[in-house]
Amino acid sequence: MDLPITGERLTVLSPGPSVLVLGAGGYEIHIEGELVLHRTVGPTLHHIAGEPPAADLAAALDGVIVSAAADSGGTLRMLLDSGSHLAVEPDRYYEAWHVTTPGVYLVVCMPGGELAIWSEKS
Repeated sequence: MDLPITGERLTVLSPGPSVLVLGAGGYEIHIEGELVLHRTVGPTLHHIAGEPPAADLAAALDGVIVSAAADSGGTLRMLLDSGSHLAVEPDRYYEAWHVTTPGVYLVVCMPGGELAIWSEKS
């Protein structure tokens, strides 16, 4: 399933200890699972909820989203214009991520990877 954030600039809004909050235009992406960022230059970065983020995570996540999708197993994947790509896999016990615009759109990766989707059109 394609997510409606392609073409938006991805930025870190809050590198909180339990939830990493990213911005993409009017959307927010809340990541509570492990984020893996494969970069074209530099080592792969990992961010695990509850751990302090890597010092260069915010800079590495800054870029325009070339593609963004959630697969049928619940993995969130995004490609940035820098060539870096990130992935957040589902978690067995909790919601690993969600994408939202308050009151309009919500996609949640439920425990186990099932996607729950709400939008003003549904």
